[in-house]
Amino acid sequence: MLNYSINEVEGVKLLVMSGSLTADVVAKFKSIVKQVTERESLIINFENVTLITSAGMNALVEVSTFAKDHDKRVIILWPDKELLKTAETLRVYNYLIFAQSVDEAKIKIKFFT
Repeated sequence: MLNYSINEVEGVKLLVMSGSLTADVVAKFKSIVKQVTERESLIINFENVTLITSAGMNALVEVSTFAKDHDKRVIILWPDKELLKTAETLRVYNYLIFAQSVDEAKIKIKFFT
């Protein structure tokens, strides 16, 4: 199960998620992220995401690519070590942008767009 809320922090959209990003919720996740990133960049708070399967990782790559194609970015905020390791193992690390603070995420949005 995936719970979420969308907030605005210092002029940037922030998607706060909790739960698991698995095959049964990726369609909803992709829809939410794509709706936002058609218009603006998005920071996704992964602090309370407890599980990300390969389907979830593929969804992250897909929405990141979608955002980039629209001259926007998806920034993954506070990823845990397991997410970083999985991204490296699946060889998708270079398709994703990670940050350890909101300020770092905002700088990366400006740098990459």
